[in-house]
Amino acid sequence: MNRVREPLAAVQSGLPASWYRDGEHYQRELEVFWYARWVAVARDEEIPAPGDWRRVRLGTQSLILLRDDAGAVRAFHNTCRHRGSVLCTEDQGHFARRRIVCPYHTWTYDLCGKLVSTPRRMETPDFRHEDYPLFEVAVDRWAGFVFVNLGRSPAPLLETVDDRQTRYERYRLAELRIGKRVIVDVKANWKLLAENFSECFHCPPVHPEFCRIVTAYQEAGAWGLRGTPEPRPEYKAGAQTLTLDGSARLPAFRGLNEEERKRLYAADMLLPNLFLNVHPDYVNAQLMFPTGPQSVRMVYDWLFEPQHLPLAPADLEHYVALWDITNRQDAQNCEWQQEGMRSREFRHGIYVPQEFDAHRFAEWIRKGLGAP
Repeated sequence: MNRVREPLAAVQSGLPASWYRDGEHYQRELEVFWYARWVAVARDEEIPAPGDWRRVRLGTQSLILLRDDAGAVRAFHNTCRHRGSVLCTEDQGHFARRRIVCPYHTWTYDLCGKLVSTPRRMETPDFRHEDYPLFEVAVDRWAGFVFVNLGRSPAPLLETVDDRQTRYERYRLAELRIGKRVIVDVKANWKLLAENFSECFHCPPVHPEFCRIVTAYQEAGAWGLRGTPEPRPEYKAGAQTLTLDGSARLPAFRGLNEEERKRLYAADMLLPNLFLNVHPDYVNAQLMFPTGPQSVRMVYDWLFEPQHLPLAPADLEHYVALWDITNRQDAQNCEWQQEGMRSREFRHGIYVPQEFDAHRFAEWIRKGLGAP
């Protein structure tokens, strides 16, 4: 998304309400935004050793992430080439003897997806094992996140990452480790979560705890846009990071410059599904996975430098509390919005001047779909 903060000059129309609830339109969006783009699906640390695997659900697609014998991360459709059975029925595990075995007829593959054994099959002259590898999916990594792309010949991931490679270089995001994970199923269309992350017009009534620390958000997204001196500072006086009281219990990330140490909050969205909340001493990362036209699964991770893990329970709660409250408030409001959008009279919403990033997101959707 464009990082320039520039208010809209006039009220703009939102996306059609039907796009947030219609099943046929949801399938179209899966094809355009989720199956043809790079999508973040896990942290690299979640598959630490050769033979380790995780199952990932992306829309209607079930995928296997694994680490092969050479230590590389690979991704395959969770589908046997014999008769289409799923291969992995649990959410994670370790492949014994480095072999992927179909639970139906025990066709067996190695960690590179090569078919190596077809027990009990009667021989025929036309069958060749090399003709039936697993369906491989493009995979790449950035900042400790594993991305997949279901397209045939995707462009390099770094084209999607853009200038973030240098922008977050000193944060060493790839070295951070998960200190806490919270998973929440939200009864709302995925676009509502993305729009919500894109604007702070809602912050004063919805996030009083957050606004006490990021005092700029008391201006409902208009801070710095009026061309006049701001009535309040950007952050609470004396705040060191984003916690309920603004205090820090960890040192700032090693390597940050002075400006980055003072920047208590940087929000970023790598479309379609990675939301980053970057602070001097921790990162709250959010992965979004659509589960239906009107539902989504949110995976919230709190990331820390490994030398500070595990945190004492009180210290961990100190860092988790503010974002946990904020995320749950957002989820509740998105569910209320989803319910309200079912009205037969509601055709579309509107974006007011300080909702410029939500409008940019809507334009990204329209452009992707080739819609006016």
